[in-house]
Amino acid sequence: MSDTQLILTAGEKAALHEYDKAETLYRKYLEKNPNDSAIWKSLGDILITQQKYYDAIDAYAASLDADMTNPEYLVALGSAYAKIHQFEDAKTLFEKAAASTGEIRYQYLVGDMLGYMGKYDEALVLYTLLATTHPDEPGLYKRMASVHRHLNRPSEELTCTTKELALRKKIVDEKPDASAWFKYGDVLARCRIWNEAKDAFSKALSFEENAEIHLRLGETLYRMKDTSGALTEFEKAADFDKRDFIFLMHLADSLTKLELYDDSIRYYTKALELRSVHADAWVGIAYDLLNMNRLDDAKAFFEMAKASAAVRELLWTDKLHKSKKTDALDAAFK
Repeated sequence: MSDTQLILTAGEKAALHEYDKAETLYRKYLEKNPNDSAIWKSLGDILITQQKYYDAIDAYAASLDADMTNPEYLVALGSAYAKIHQFEDAKTLFEKAAASTGEIRYQYLVGDMLGYMGKYDEALVLYTLLATTHPDEPGLYKRMASVHRHLNRPSEELTCTTKELALRKKIVDEKPDASAWFKYGDVLARCRIWNEAKDAFSKALSFEENAEIHLRLGETLYRMKDTSGALTEFEKAADFDKRDFIFLMHLADSLTKLELYDDSIRYYTKALELRSVHADAWVGIAYDLLNMNRLDDAKAFFEMAKASAAVRELLWTDKLHKSKKTDALDAAFK
């Protein structure tokens, strides 16, 4: 197989979610072309999708070695570091990307890392300074509202959310598209303005159908007590790409938050049909079962989760495993 065929076939395999095969083909190509930064980046993306975070870091670092100032590679490596909670390292890379391009989206990532590190005051300073030069950027006010929420400042949070809402409305009035309507629906949902959020998500779907919009519309319908309509939207979301493991996990997690535990378990199970050994899926099922008071079943799935983590050579006490779910399961079965 020629180099061109290797790359094309790897891309095709990735599109079909056949990530192991895509990884093999990319690595075969890189054996002969070790300085191809773009393919190292593509390999990293495949590894991230498989949640092989440390291998992805190696791949992204290789892409950056071949092109030290490329902001796309800086951000990819930074995002991989963030996945393993090395937020300071991630922030440094995002700062380099922001300095070289001046793009606000990279500044957002810097602020996000400050928030993850609990440095909310520093994040707020950054966002406030950006607002002086980008006063009509709604994403800034969304992030400022989040910071104020963490700092227990409800009045300031409301002010920022109100500003974001007005800016999102202006965008859908002037340049309506799927993204604009989705983001408007998102802020309406956060404000619990459910009827208008439903309309916004529906309009987003009229521009572009995708799984995430169906999910958000389903969540909104559920909040409006339309359980039947919500379940239909969740099913549409799952059916959009039945081989998308990551989205199925996301859908199941979302249903857990809505306390739809039986439906959540159903989608965790669908995810496990694609990837039979996965600690996070088993934790999700265990947590759902715990909330249904099926303690013996919950404990069994929790033990499987811990065992699979050991197979991956990750200690259960590793910070990557810690969450509200694992804390609850640890407390229940200590």
